[in-house]
This record gives sequence, C-alpha cells and structure tokens, in this order.
Amino acid sequence: MEEVLVVADDLGGIPLDEFLALRWPRVAKGRLRAWVRQGGVRVDGGPCAPGDRLRPGQVVLVEPPPEPWPEVRRAGGLELRILHQDEHLLAVDKPAGLPVEPGRWGEHPVTLTGAVLDRAEGERRPDGLPRRRPRALHRLDLGTSGVLLYALSLEGERYYRRLFEEGRVEKTYHALVIGEVFEAGIVDRPLAPDRRRGGLMRVVESGGKEAVTEYRPLRRFRGYTLLEVRPRTGRTHQIRVHLASLGHPLAVDPRYGGRDRLLLSEIKPGYRRKPGREEKPLIQRLTLHARSVELNPLDAPDGPPLRIEAAHPKDLRVLLSKMEKWRRAPEADPE
Repeated sequence: MEEVLVVADDLGGIPLDEFLALRWPRVAKGRLRAWVRQGGVRVDGGPCAPGDRLRPGQVVLVEPPPEPWPEVRRAGGLELRILHQDEHLLAVDKPAGLPVEPGRWGEHPVTLTGAVLDRAEGERRPDGLPRRRPRALHRLDLGTSGVLLYALSLEGERYYRRLFEEGRVEKTYHALVIGEVFEAGIVDRPLAPDRRRGGLMRVVESGGKEAVTEYRPLRRFRGYTLLEVRPRTGRTHQIRVHLASLGHPLAVDPRYGGRDRLLLSEIKPGYRRKPGREEKPLIQRLTLHARSVELNPLDAPDGPPLRIEAAHPKDLRVLLSKMEKWRRAPEADPE
C-alpha cells in the first residue's frame, strides 16, 4: 500500500531525496534515490527526480519496495558521550571497537550512527517526521577512538562538507607508534588500494590520490613514540599507511606492520605473570585517537574557530601511564 506524505510549509524547497530521508532516516539515501529513479515515488501523481525541490502542500506517494530496505539498526540503549551540539552540528566521542556505519556484509550490527539516530528520533516535528536526520561528516576506523562529527541539518551538511572538501577542518590525532621519532616531519606520498590485500591501502609512486600527513613527537619512550598527527587530506587509512611507510607503524595495527596487542609484561622490567592466569592486554586495538577537530561553525563562520576535544580513553590512558613509568626515554623530548 502506498504511503502518502504531505510537504509541510516549513519544508518548502527541500529536495525530494532529503524529504524521503527524513521519513526513512535509517535507510541509505542512495537507496531512496534509486527507488525514485525506478518510479517508486511520485509527486502530485506525476514522475519526479531525486533532486526535485518540493513545494508546501505537495503530495508525495511512495510505493513499498518488493523487499524491505536495509536499515541502520537500533543501538540498544548505547550511551553516547556528547562533546558538542548546536542546531547544525553534533560531535560525539567514538569508542574504539564501535563502527561508524554498518558493515557491507552485516558484521558489527550495532553502530555509532545507530545510536545517534536513536537519540534523534526522540525529537519529532508536528507532522511526525524526525526533527533531525543526522549524517556522519567523516569516518574513523573501527579501532580508532575520538571526535566524530555529524551534521544535524541539510544546511549544516552542505556547509561542513564544503569545509572538509576545501581542507578547512583541522583534525589532530594522537598515535603511539613503534620506534623512537626525534623530529617533526611531513609525509607527502599518494595512496591507492592494495590489489594484493583487499580492503587495504598502500603508498604508490604514481596513479594514486594525493595524501599529505604532518607529524611531530609529543613523548618518546624506549622503543615507542607518542606522535601528534595532522592529516591534510582525508584518504582511507592515511595515517596508518603513512606512518608505516616511515618505518613507524602504529604500536597496535597488525594489518600495517604493528603488533596485535600490547602486554604489560612487554613493558615492565621483571614482570611476573600470576600462575594459572592469562595476562590481559593493556590494549588490543589501534593505538590511534582522534584528539580534536577545529573548524569555523556555521552560526559564526567569520568568528573564532570552534575546537572540539576528546580526552584519551581509559585503555590508551593506562597504556601511556605504564609507558611513562617503565619506558620513559632518557633524553629530553623535542620541543
């Protein structure tokens, strides 16, 4: 049975695909656009295109698809740590191990976006549609923690995506890497998919996409360094691949040359394991944390930049404290 939707006065001018995304916020917008192109949606009884702008009072008729659209699942009460929120922008502190979006093959059904959508569904417009339809503005790898941004409005999505495209979003990461790094530097090497290892990236001499990463040492330990890293482009796995290309992969990152975990017995001299008990890792995920994001907010684009920070999560905080205690480098850190 067709679903009948009437365009409210305050939604006049909204593109059709955005209007449908308000009604079905858990369905990928690409699927909604495809359904429009297949003739499954009509406006005032006639044909339409995904980008058509709607007028107040128009009637949108939506035929149900033969198979239900895949949806972002509910997160089951997962609590979010909100770092910032205004009318157009939401910043959350992503835990390591929680994906931003659903996996292609249905793995990791609970996602950060699911939790953000759960939260947004509590706010409804008079016509019953969700007041906001959050959209992730960038991505963090499954094993990475820290600041992640969502647009809460169409205006906000357009504005902030433009900032990302123009390189006007300052992202800062903290990365614990293998080896001692004494000086700051820049990696300017293009990246391309690794054809021999599906899903991974590699540095190439030609034919790849431009990728630039700046780094500087914050603290050195014997055999390890905590780096501050600023990616100037936003390529897949960029920080991980660029640091590995220097011979300093993330301390934990088995796909790019790091360990699969770090144990206290590997850090503390004279460590004695308790008989009959398996040692638990200090950390067993990427030693990478999105420390901060800085940008000019939509509400005050010409004012001072907005800086959003996420403190180190417990696992990384404990690891660094153990490093500080047992593996502090004898030389003074670079300024």
